[in-house]
Amino acid sequence: MQILRVLVAISVFLGAAFGGNLSLVVPNAQATTPGNDNSGSLSLSDADLQYQQVFGRGQFSSVPGYLLITDFAFRASPGTGTIDVTDTSFSVYMSTSPYAPNSNNGNTLITSTFASNVGPDNTLVLSGGPGTLWSSPGCAGPGPCPFDMAFTLSTPFLYNPSQGFLLLEFQATGLNGVSGANGAFDVESFSSPGGSVASVFSLTTGSTTGTVQLSGNVVQFGYTLVPEPASCALLLGGLGALAAMRRKLSSRIRF
Repeated sequence: MQILRVLVAISVFLGAAFGGNLSLVVPNAQATTPGNDNSGSLSLSDADLQYQQVFGRGQFSSVPGYLLITDFAFRASPGTGTIDVTDTSFSVYMSTSPYAPNSNNGNTLITSTFASNVGPDNTLVLSGGPGTLWSSPGCAGPGPCPFDMAFTLSTPFLYNPSQGFLLLEFQATGLNGVSGANGAFDVESFSSPGGSVASVFSLTTGSTTGTVQLSGNVVQFGYTLVPEPASCALLLGGLGALAAMRRKLSSRIRF
């Protein structure tokens, strides 16, 4: 745990020194291309929601280390209209799940039981309400809409892809779609359990199980790069050596 605190501290320092947060779109293939599914209409009336989405760890292979996730955002599906959904309350969790969005290479597909999918590092990263939960003017297309339904985490989440699959969970109560706003999230669907995202959802309050779908929202994650422990040790060693050289030179200077 102490090592993780050091890594997070270094990541904050490096983020401030070298330009702040980076971003990554999952699925990677939808970074500049809309998803293939616009069936997720948000015409809701006093609905509750429990929703989990799991992301393939290979989608984070371009990141040379851990990710300190600081924010994430959804976007509307082009040509579906505006999105405007209010809520009574919401909570967002992140964890490292042993379950995957696919059954490739011996992976086990995400289950229909919400509690089973949650990893041991489950963290409440954001909560709020009542108010507007999702709002977007949408876009005409044909290109993708902007990621304008954004959430800044009150508690950043440290994700190590080598330890498992990133799980994002939404719990919300009292969801209502504003009249005339019938847009949909931009979603990518897969015809077999070999994709980069999958999800489980339920519209029943307190439900322990949901419906598994081989699909999920296109998501943009904002993060700060955290060096792996070996790189961290090299960095700390280098900083220590520089400090020692500075002290040695200072001791030789007399005025």
